[in-house]
Amino acid sequence: ENKLEDAIQLTFSVLSQLDVHLPSTPPDKSVVMNDWMDMTRTLQKVSYDEFLNFREMSDTKNITAMKFLHLLILYTYFAKQEYLPIVIIRSVQLTLQHGVCKESCVALASCSYFLCEFQDFKGAEYIGGLSIGILEKLKAQEHLSQVYICTFGGIFGWIRKLGLNLEHLLVGYQMGMQTGDIQHAMFNASSYIKNSFFSGLNLREVERNIEKFGKEMTEYNQKAVYKSMLPVKQAVSDLIFSAQDTLLMAKNSLVQNALFQQVVEENSPVGASDIYIFCGIVAYIYNHYELAADLVRKRHELEKIMSRRSLWSGVTAFYDGLIFLAMAHNSSEFEWSSKISNVMSNVKKFEQIGKSNNEHKLLLLEAEIKSRMGEKDNALKKYQLAIAAAEKNGFIHEQAIANERAAEFFLRNGDSSRAAHHYGEAQSLFLKWGAQRKVDDLLMSIAL
Repeated sequence: ENKLEDAIQLTFSVLSQLDVHLPSTPPDKSVVMNDWMDMTRTLQKVSYDEFLNFREMSDTKNITAMKFLHLLILYTYFAKQEYLPIVIIRSVQLTLQHGVCKESCVALASCSYFLCEFQDFKGAEYIGGLSIGILEKLKAQEHLSQVYICTFGGIFGWIRKLGLNLEHLLVGYQMGMQTGDIQHAMFNASSYIKNSFFSGLNLREVERNIEKFGKEMTEYNQKAVYKSMLPVKQAVSDLIFSAQDTLLMAKNSLVQNALFQQVVEENSPVGASDIYIFCGIVAYIYNHYELAADLVRKRHELEKIMSRRSLWSGVTAFYDGLIFLAMAHNSSEFEWSSKISNVMSNVKKFEQIGKSNNEHKLLLLEAEIKSRMGEKDNALKKYQLAIAAAEKNGFIHEQAIANERAAEFFLRNGDSSRAAHHYGEAQSLFLKWGAQRKVDDLLMSIAL
């Protein structure tokens, strides 16, 4: 990190000599937000065709400045994140003032990525499209990997079915390796792995890809990216290996403890957040609701000091909601009702901009709410719709979860025959997903 901070200071100095001045201390957040809104409004006033026909940057000094700003986007992502929006703003301003160059596509893609954090999905989609248009027009293949991780790992993950972005993330990985942009190639690989998990890709296939990309990350000394992949690796392992394999379970526990310790020592909030997300999902799947709720609480505390949250195309909100509802079933505390209301507001918004990813999620949350309120007929209808929507959109793991929740609903209401049917469906779907340990756990709990 010290080396990165030195590199940032050096780049600031070079840019100053090129008459591009950045503040030595970050201005107030409200000032940055006003500048950011002005920039995005200006971009959205320009039509797609107008922008693609914009003049190309010709002044050597400005082109050099854009190259150094491009480096700063990467540097400030890892260190001094408070400067990142300022660097993106300055890059876009130079583009609007002096014309487009190859580095403009990275500035636009980075802008699109951050707009997702502000939940400006319409703006993110438009500006993300501009970035890809400039990338293709200027044949800036050396920047494709960086543009793809920001767009197909960003806005297109929200508005398109998650699984449809996997191929583009693989292209981002492959092109990065071909052009020597190893770091962004590995970012694409890591995003590919995490989105494979969230999409419900078979866990054995995800495990094989983790091993493949993990070896390359180690070989190319991409330690930071490799560490970012460890939480999903642990989650996959926890779901795959049979509960009967006590040695593997003990090993997984040791690995998880070591991972937590390493993140604490490195003071990595993003790494800690991912651990809380993936461990929370696994805890929920195994019905360990107290543990899952504790992990969500810790993540929410951590997010207070983070410059950006890991929303994962609505996935984190969905599992937060399921966890809060599970806790509310066993408690009358107002805390859970308030949290559920906030989650539902977000998931409804996410469903509107990405129906294929979030339709079944919203329906299952609504089913759980209706069940809790004692509205049996409405709950049954919502469970059926959630199961059908998850199947239609290919989210096999969440189709399994919906069946398990439906089984519990019927069991609570004295219909053991229909409960047995949905438990059987859940078991079959978890097995297809590759979650052998969950299948064992489900069989054991049904037997009890």
